[in-house]
Order: sequence, then structure tokens, then C-alpha cells
Amino acid sequence: MSSGLLNRRPTAPAPETWTPEGTIVLQRYRNALGPAEGAIVLVYTADTLRSRYAVACLGCSYREAGTGSGWFTENDAGRDANAHATHCRALNRGVPERPDADTAEALIRAQVENTRDPVKAGPVHLGDFHGLRVDLQRTTDWIKHALFRIAQSQPDLLTATPASPGGGTRFDVQPYSVA
Repeated sequence: MSSGLLNRRPTAPAPETWTPEGTIVLQRYRNALGPAEGAIVLVYTADTLRSRYAVACLGCSYREAGTGSGWFTENDAGRDANAHATHCRALNRGVPERPDADTAEALIRAQVENTRDPVKAGPVHLGDFHGLRVDLQRTTDWIKHALFRIAQSQPDLLTATPASPGGGTRFDVQPYSVA
């Protein structure tokens, strides 16, 4: 006798109330298609870096963490989310699937590689991953550990050194190798 309880999948969270791991969602907007099928646009901040805000649409690939002049304030992010929701025609795709650890680390590695300069090393900040938080669905500590793993496995890409004053770790993306 088979029990139906063993075969049930957990109920997927509703996009209207979902909060990705590692974030605090402050505002939600419904796109132009309306409540029945329209996608949700989130305004969020990181679990530890609360002075910067980002926007993510759960219906399309829209992600934004700032303007050309700097990071979003909460008001800037709200205006951007509202503007996107007004014009977006994406259907509600539900809550994005949480990537496995290897995929999440690959997203972080790709972001680090995208900031690489051909001639000089540069700092990598946790805020650099702000726009990816909805896709990563990971805490700040997890992201730090992933950066450590990347620095250990690819020191030609990323280095980790003790930061002073105050302790902590400084991550620097290395320039491209000139062979």
C-alpha cells in the first residue's frame, strides 16, 4: 500500500510573498498584465548590506542594482521597479528555482570575471553581487565562503588577503595574464 504523503512535493511559495534567501524584500509591484497572470517585480536589499537596493522581475530577466551615477536608494529602486512593472509584459513564471551550490558559485565566478581589468587588480565587494541575489538565493556568509573557494582554486583570478583595520578579508580580482 503506497502512501500519497510520500509522493507529495512541497508547495511552491507564491511569488507575491516569496523572499529569496539572503535578501529582505521591501516592495513588490505587479506588472501590466495584472493580478491573474502578471509577473512580480521585487525591490530588495541584502541581508547584511542594507544601504543598497536592487530590483528583480520574476517574469523576465530584468535585474538592476543601480544607476550610472551609483547604487540605488530605496526610493530609486521603487521608481525603477514601478517603471519596469508598467512596461513589462512577462507572464508570472513563479519563484525561480534555487540553484545548486556549483551553479551559484559559477554565477559568482562569472561576476568576478566580468569585473576583471586587463592591466590592474581591483577590489571585489559584496555589493557587487547585489543584483544577483534573487538568482543566487544565498546568504552573505555563503557568498563570502564562495569567494574564498574561488580565491583558493583560482589565485590568478581572485586573491584574498587580511584587511586592516578592523579585520575581515579583502578580495581582489587580478588582471588578465599577459603571456
